[in-house]
Amino acid sequence: MTSLAFRQALEATGYLDAQGRAAPGLNESGHEVPARLRAVFQDERVGLHADAVFSAQGAPTSIFKDAGHQPPTVEDLRAWYEAAWNVGVAPLLWIVTPTDIRLYDCYASPPDQAHDAEPPELGRFMLNAPELLLALDAACGRLATETGAFWSSPIGAKINRRHRVDRELLAEISALEHRLIELTGPEVPNEKRSLARDLAQRFIGRCIFTSYLLDRGLAQPFLPDDLPADLAQIFSTPATAFRLFAWLRSTFNGDLFPMDDPGAEREHLSEAHLGLLRDFIEGRSLIPERKGQGRLFRFRFNAIPVDLISSIYQQFARTSAADDAEAQGLHYTPIELVHLTLDPVFEQLPGSARIVDPACGSGAFLVEAFRRLVWRATGGKPASRQLVREILYGQLFGIDINKSALGIAAFSLYLAALELDQEPVENLRDLKFDHLIGQTLFEADSLAEPLPAPIASNEFDAVVGNPPWTFVGQSGASPKRTRDEATARPRRSPDQAFLALAARLAGDSGRIGMIMKATPFFSKDVHAVDARRALLKKLAPAALINLSYLRREELFPDAKGPALLFLARCALSTASERLLVGSIPWTPDFRRTGIFHVGPGEIRSIPLDRVLAVPPFLKAATFGTVRDGWLISRLEQEFPTLDTCLTAVGILPRHHRGQGFKVNGAAQFATPEDYFELPVATPENFRPMRLPTEGLDKLTRATLHRPRTRSIFKGPILLCSKVASDASLERGRFSATVIETDALFTESFTGISFAESDSELAYVLNAILNSSLTAFQLALGGPTWGLERPTVLPHDLLSIRVPFFGDMDRKRMAAVIEAERAVAADPTDHDLLAVLDQAVFDLYDLEPDEAVLAADATDRARYLIYENRKERCGFVMPPRSPDLRAYASQLVSVVNAYLRARGERHLQAHIYDRALDKTDWTRGIPGVTAVRFSMAPGRPDGINDPLDGDPEDLAALGNLLRGGFETVVPPYLNERRQLRIYGDDCLFILKPSEVRYWTRTAGLNDADIILADHWVRRRDAVVRA
Repeated sequence: MTSLAFRQALEATGYLDAQGRAAPGLNESGHEVPARLRAVFQDERVGLHADAVFSAQGAPTSIFKDAGHQPPTVEDLRAWYEAAWNVGVAPLLWIVTPTDIRLYDCYASPPDQAHDAEPPELGRFMLNAPELLLALDAACGRLATETGAFWSSPIGAKINRRHRVDRELLAEISALEHRLIELTGPEVPNEKRSLARDLAQRFIGRCIFTSYLLDRGLAQPFLPDDLPADLAQIFSTPATAFRLFAWLRSTFNGDLFPMDDPGAEREHLSEAHLGLLRDFIEGRSLIPERKGQGRLFRFRFNAIPVDLISSIYQQFARTSAADDAEAQGLHYTPIELVHLTLDPVFEQLPGSARIVDPACGSGAFLVEAFRRLVWRATGGKPASRQLVREILYGQLFGIDINKSALGIAAFSLYLAALELDQEPVENLRDLKFDHLIGQTLFEADSLAEPLPAPIASNEFDAVVGNPPWTFVGQSGASPKRTRDEATARPRRSPDQAFLALAARLAGDSGRIGMIMKATPFFSKDVHAVDARRALLKKLAPAALINLSYLRREELFPDAKGPALLFLARCALSTASERLLVGSIPWTPDFRRTGIFHVGPGEIRSIPLDRVLAVPPFLKAATFGTVRDGWLISRLEQEFPTLDTCLTAVGILPRHHRGQGFKVNGAAQFATPEDYFELPVATPENFRPMRLPTEGLDKLTRATLHRPRTRSIFKGPILLCSKVASDASLERGRFSATVIETDALFTESFTGISFAESDSELAYVLNAILNSSLTAFQLALGGPTWGLERPTVLPHDLLSIRVPFFGDMDRKRMAAVIEAERAVAADPTDHDLLAVLDQAVFDLYDLEPDEAVLAADATDRARYLIYENRKERCGFVMPPRSPDLRAYASQLVSVVNAYLRARGERHLQAHIYDRALDKTDWTRGIPGVTAVRFSMAPGRPDGINDPLDGDPEDLAALGNLLRGGFETVVPPYLNERRQLRIYGDDCLFILKPSEVRYWTRTAGLNDADIILADHWVRRRDAVVRA
């Protein structure tokens, strides 16, 4: 960093302070840098020589390049931009010239253009224009980047990771493979087409491997004299291509795309095949819709990180596995997830650690672990060849059932070794490697076969990976559950068997970091509960980070299952009696950015014994808050299930309750004669609260697959919908209705007949099921909402906790019935609905704070049921003044209840009439809202209404935030998403300007945090994240 222009640019945007000190997260040239950034700073072959890189939210976001004292040439701009795109580690490139700042999209390769044209910019900001620098700070400054607001700015909104180098490389490889296979012809036997696919993959693999060798200058000194050093020329004829293949075979071992049948390859490789390979090499797109258009930048394999090569796995391993690919659960793990998993695993992990991935696939986790182990062993200094190979041969192990995937894993690890090796290659022997397959990488079924001896005979310091969530072993069946606690696992969840295997491989102290299917961790199934209890006890301390909010946001490009990050014995959590849980929130821009917005505010510590004793507590605390967990726990322990209560009054399964008739199925039975006289309730004519039978259609089918027992169709019937729909009283509520006469209903409903019981109970239960308290139980205690399906199956319904019928207070019961009838008469009146909710809360004897949790549940349930963008965007809208006032009032009421005992002081809230917008000090933090709380003398009087805040408070707060301060938050958590800033007699709470962070439930939990901080007894000014 030598030029004054560069320093001015970074000071104006908060990356440097006024004394030139780097902000937290800024890596500078000349200092120790993480291994993954070395190519950006130091690699002569890459040629970028960046001056700084800023990382936020656990990921690099901006690369800074000082152009020096002279304006850069077009060639300079192209070269730096091309290198930054190929490295692919950050979305934004800043090039600072003597007069301006130019921004470039590193996630997009522009189309080819005139040779003397400057590459396209995202924006240009003159250094002598203060208003432009303010705009730049608002869009891309440090605080905007840290809070994630950058992605919504006019600059960030143009960037999309779909065009990042790994996505582009994967798309081009996919198109190349398809085009090579299609040359075989459409009408060929499957065996010949399979051979064409395998040969195409070998040709592509050799092409990429040779590109790495040539681009990195490793192969040129050792190529035969009759081979040019230009790969496109080598692929100009079959003869030269096969001379290259022969050289590769003699130089490198057989792990790398072996020539099992050279004759078949010679017969297959044609001029047309070579033409397609040359197009790929020379940068002509093979994607059909691009019609051969050239790219301004070609793939530079001296810059593309090796870990991105595992993207090939999605093509090679899946297509090689053919029909077994889906059964084996083959899918590509994005590099963002690899980093998210390994960051906490490697925190304080010794450099001598042995790592194993029991379902390693293409080796994405092993390659990144390799990089980190080398960096740890060298302290960021250049690595020797001996060190790199000692780590490769002695510290990295993998198992996979798919042979093609193992080949890619070996390929990726060899390339990583070449990249990490900083010694010059002086002899052909320097390029030779020992075999990995059969030595450290093993083709085996980890769950159905004895483990390979080098794996079985060792314990490992860390077990990592993303095991398949569906699995068919080599014998065609997944391993059976047993009664042994060590091998207990949920039904249809073989990934849990991999977790049990990981526990065995990790021994008594090894760490675990694995991406798992989320559903079994929140299931109430007895097998799931037993497996979860055994694993959490054995692997304590553990952490569970829920990723299911992102399942429809291309978290995995080819899968939509709900994911969860399981961490055990990592430095993130050290108390074995506690469990860390949390959820990475949905954000509107995740699909475009791939950035995980996670910080301490999304992670919470809960007692492990409570999780083990009350299984639904885990989901409530993970998807909601700790207070939600305690309310779920109370309901589970103090109230019986609906199933128990119905049975107690003689309403029995299949006789008085059950699913409706089913039409389709192999076996058909004659429809009972009296069925034809009964009205039929269907999803199309369903209404909540009351369903009149007048005008309903009659049954006309002569046969039914399951007619059911006639007695469940006797009125009055409490009819419960199995699916969430717009027919409910409010979106987010469960929906039930009473039919007061005999009626049929379809399998889309669960019906409860009260013909032989007290009919009043039908109306009490109808009120309960339509209330927000049931939405609370299903959303935060149920096993499916927010994970896989927004349905309520009979066993979900029957597990809802309700007051025991015989113990209900008659006065409160009457109030519930009265409120139920009022809502049934006018279902659109929200005031009447609030009265019904409160009557149900009273029936359950909820405390006022518990009632707040239940009342807020409808909105939170809607967030889980409707996973579409339109619905969820409502939860990231800026909070309105009434929202902030309700939040602040709730927080103040909790704290003042504590202060009331002493009667000396009380807490007051101050609300500002605007968010911290970009027209004021918040140019660096657009999208953040602040509320101020202050201590005032005198006993709390029970009035908790917030006061209007002074805008000058925000200016003072802005000055404080622009100063640097240290936190003890791990670097992979984003500590700036939520802040509590304590002063002598006041407190600021800053959170994203999203209504989900400013609810009454959030007020309750923030009050708990403030009391836990003991601020009410403290007078020292501190800043806490």
